[in-house]
Amino acid sequence: MIKLVSRREYNCHEIFTARFLPNQIMIPVLCINDSSINLFVQKRLLLQSGITDNVITASDGQEALDYYSRIKETENNDYPRLVLLDIHMPRVDGWQFLDTFCELYLPFFKDTRVIINSFTVDEKEINKAKNYPIIMDFVTSQLTTDYLKNLDLHQIGIRVEASQKPEDTLI
Repeated sequence: MIKLVSRREYNCHEIFTARFLPNQIMIPVLCINDSSINLFVQKRLLLQSGITDNVITASDGQEALDYYSRIKETENNDYPRLVLLDIHMPRVDGWQFLDTFCELYLPFFKDTRVIINSFTVDEKEINKAKNYPIIMDFVTSQLTTDYLKNLDLHQIGIRVEASQKPEDTLI
């Protein structure tokens, strides 16, 4: 089930450490991962990095595709421009999600970019990712707030000036 997580669901300490920036355009970020622990960590990192205050989660590719189907019907412009994607998942894995998304939804969500975040990968998968122009990066380790803050966010419609980047915070 898709779950919307906003900063209101976190305690006061976490809200203050997120340090959301006044001149920043906030966009939803979609995390697709079958591990609830990885989803929890990704949500925390995204909120603490300050690039979003709206994290949407899906436990596999099918849930994410269903989500895109619903927002396509509503013609909602507030769609996720960044997707954090695991490759190895039940039902619909990351590659199947990418193939279907590129075929059916990319024309409607052209600014969407994907970061693959998968711990069990081989060289074939890294090379396969190069065939998808929407993939920004392939990360084979745990994401960090530093990594997220240093993304080229202009690719996904987020405006952040270097002097405004939030300070590092611990999980």
